Amino acid sequence: MKNIWMIAIIVVIIVLFGAFFIRGSDSLSPVKNVLSSGQVQVVKLSVENGKYVMNPSEIRKGVTVRLEADMSKMPGCSKTIVIPSFNVRKSFTSEDNTVEFTPDKAGTFNIMCSMNMYKGTFTVLGEDGTKASYVEKASTSGTTGGSCGMSAGVSGGCGCGG
Repeated sequence: MKNIWMIAIIVVIIVLFGAFFIRGSDSLSPVKNVLSSGQVQVVKLSVENGKYVMNPSEIRKGVTVRLEADMSKMPGCSKTIVIPSFNVRKSFTSEDNTVEFTPDKAGTFNIMCSMNMYKGTFTVLGEDGTKASYVEKASTSGTTGGSCGMSAGVSGGCGCGG
């Protein structure tokens, strides 16, 4: 009789583990929840027509973002980025062209170069994937585009434009 109970318990355990791994349900799988929180959103960063372009331009709140700069498309001072809302400041080089941060709020946010000449925006979606109505105001601090010798379509004299 003991052998029958042992076999029944082993079969039940095997069936439960099988269901646990096959379904992968969030309610059944603490492993899946750990993996989800450990994911990284990879975003490509470049400059086109004097503006930062992030691809994808929408990211998720609470999930780490790895910005990978395409150095062949990052002229002059565009190599040093600032994302004030998330305390990010990074000078990219060909040997070190990534930076990671975890967005902790949703909305539309600014990215700019250290001289505030190259600019762009990106959207952080809520944890549920919804778009927030918050839009960060454009920064007016620092240097503006014209003070570096840069005018429409002309490279600046300080190296900012290329």
